[in-house]
Amino acid sequence: MTDAEVTPTDVTPAEESEIKVRGQEINNIQADSVTVQYATTGDIQAKTVIVSQAGANNIEAETVELRQAGAQSVQGNTVNVRQGGMVQAKAEKLTVVQGGFVFAEAGESNLTASTAGAILAGGQVTLDQSAAKAILTRGDVTMDQSGTGVLVARQVRTGDNSGAIIMLAGRVDGEVNSVFGPVAGAAFGVAFAAVLALILWLRRRLF
Repeated sequence: MTDAEVTPTDVTPAEESEIKVRGQEINNIQADSVTVQYATTGDIQAKTVIVSQAGANNIEAETVELRQAGAQSVQGNTVNVRQGGMVQAKAEKLTVVQGGFVFAEAGESNLTASTAGAILAGGQVTLDQSAAKAILTRGDVTMDQSGTGVLVARQVRTGDNSGAIIMLAGRVDGEVNSVFGPVAGAAFGVAFAAVLALILWLRRRLF
């Protein structure tokens, strides 16, 4: 195990190693397990990454956890954020509690008391007391006390006080306050296409 007490430029230890960075500035880190606290880092590549009350540039790992922390971009199978933020994220399963991000591409997304720019998902998206500017998914969306600007999904389930400005869904279960439903929304195809093009452009630029 390596505990970084000095500020190296790069840290590339042997495989199956563990690095702990506390109160230091590290440029690049590669290890099996990385823990960063009260520090600023550049790029991190690892199997497991925990960033607590710290900041990072780009993180690539199987499992990433941000606790009161921020990152420019995060890629991983499982990404958990608690009271943290990201500019961009790509994950199989994304969970955000009291946090936020600009753009995320995920298989499954769960937001609680959080805010998001755009979510491009392949599966389930759940919003609980959260807001997103745009959600496009091939799966289902569940919202409770949440709202979104543009919502495209196979099926939408809603709880109390949920709404969308433009919603295109195959089926809606529950009450949802929508300015434009599936029929009226067709008249806004140009605007919707512009939003979709913007999301796809962000996807190309960010990833």
